[in-house]
Amino acid sequence: MLQPVLKLLDLIALATSRLAEGAAAILVLAMVWEVFARYALHAPTVWAFDVAYMMNGAIFLLGMAWVMRQKEHISIDVVRKHLPASLMRIADVVLYLFILFPLFAVLSKVSIHKAWMAWKLSEVEMVSPWAPLMWPFYACIAIGLVAFTSQLLAHGLRLACKVQQPNDAEVRS
Repeated sequence: MLQPVLKLLDLIALATSRLAEGAAAILVLAMVWEVFARYALHAPTVWAFDVAYMMNGAIFLLGMAWVMRQKEHISIDVVRKHLPASLMRIADVVLYLFILFPLFAVLSKVSIHKAWMAWKLSEVEMVSPWAPLMWPFYACIAIGLVAFTSQLLAHGLRLACKVQQPNDAEVRS
């Protein structure tokens, strides 16, 4: 019963990592165009800075769930490494399911509301001469936080139920 849920949560992480890859491609293209326009055409763009900070944020937030899924995140083990394995697992279950998951669930809810309000009100970046709509950026934040929250849940459930994490090929199939 738990395996299909965990597989779905892993697929969400994979999907958001693909969105992060798309954001990275957009960032590279925008920066290459900006350099070309600035130095070859002597006509810098008004939108390059906005695209750069939005895509950087999107890459970071959309990639968090996959990094968590791959166990490539930074872990501070000063106290944890001195605990017995059973106590370490219990501490991790408490940390992931009862501290981090609820915290990021609240952050996800707030970010969803922020994206919705930005879309509803057609909010634009006020300090930018380009004045882009903000809801796509806020939506990336919300999607990334929801995916990360779901991956925190998956990781905590795997620890609590002693379920082995599947390899990448099993997630994609």
